[in-house]
Order: sequence, then structure tokens, then C-alpha cells
Amino acid sequence: MKFKSHERAYEVDQYGVVTQTDARPFKYDPKYSAIYDKPEYREGSNILQALRFGFVQAAHGRPINTLLDVGYGNGAFIDFIKKHVPYVYGHDITGVPLDGAYSLPEMVKAEVYTFWDVLEHFPSLDFLRTIPVETICLSLPYCHFITEGIDWFNNAYHHRKPDEHIRHFNPTALVAFMAAHGWRCTAFGNQEDMIRRPKNEGLQNIISAAFKRNGY
Repeated sequence: MKFKSHERAYEVDQYGVVTQTDARPFKYDPKYSAIYDKPEYREGSNILQALRFGFVQAAHGRPINTLLDVGYGNGAFIDFIKKHVPYVYGHDITGVPLDGAYSLPEMVKAEVYTFWDVLEHFPSLDFLRTIPVETICLSLPYCHFITEGIDWFNNAYHHRKPDEHIRHFNPTALVAFMAAHGWRCTAFGNQEDMIRRPKNEGLQNIISAAFKRNGY
């Protein structure tokens, strides 16, 4: 299914993911990362990072020795967990320096990768087939396009950010998409909604999910 939203082109792919097909390059730089230093993002940040870390620990199923946070932004998650995980790394297109952790130019081998509000930004997700990691934990916006329709997507979906958010997932689409790339879902939740409150009453705002590579 193909459609237009505010004159931008989208399609629903074979997995049910709503994908922008005319995406233009988007600039990610230190100024972009600094957005998350604003008071409205800082409020509740420690609780949010604690929720995320608890979810990651439970999903991995054993103590974590190495973790790579992909798209770390302002480094809030890394800053929270670096006292609890022996080896913590970050990978971010901006290359913003981290305090007490290594910012790396590529995705290195680790037991766990985290993608907090990140996967929806990538022009291509083919790397998911080959990244050297056992457990993936992520969060991303919950897109209710399938149940709420195009009018909702056009006028009420505050995560519709052309060129920045290229893909929009619901739980079924996310599980199918990840399965096609070699990952099985082991956990789902909406715990981040306690902090990141939905703007649309009655609709979940954020998906949290964990995946294990097939064979583990």
C-alpha cells in the first residue's frame, strides 16, 4: 500500500512497517544531540534509564559484561549504567564525546546492543543481519496507522517526522521485520509510557522490545 502524507511518500511494506520512500538526508550533529539536554527531556531521565537497564538485564538473562549503546545521543543511558557494566561502549553518528566510556566509529562485538529511539532513523537496516551481538534491546514509537488510519497518521501522530523518522512500527510489524533479519522476540513492554506519557489518550506511545539472535 502506498500513500502520501503532507506531500511526502510512504508505503506499508510486507512486514506491516510504514516506511517513508522519499526520505532526504537528515543532519545529525552535536546540536541535535543537545536537544535531549533540555529540561523537558531531563525530567524523569534517571527513572527512564533505570527502567531501560532493568529491562536489558532481564532480557539478557545473565550478568552483562559488554554493552554497546547505538545512537547514544547525549549519553544519558551510558552515564547511568557505566558503574554496573564492566565494558560500555557507544556508537553514534554525531561522535559526541562520552564521559567515562568509549565512543566508537563502528559497531563492535558486544553481548548486548541497545537502540533507544534509534532504529526508526536508519536509511537501511540491513546491518541487523550481521551485527556481532547476542541480545538486542530497543525502544521506538508505536505507530497505530493500521488501526487508526491515514487521518490519524496525518494529523495526530506526533512521531511523524519526515526524513528523521523513516520507519514506523507496531508490535506485529516489528516482530515480523526482526524475524526476517534473524532475530526472535523474547520480551515486549510499554514501561516507558510511565515517563514518556502518550499524547493520544488511550493509545500506547512507546514500544520496548528485546530480541535474541536465532541460535541462542
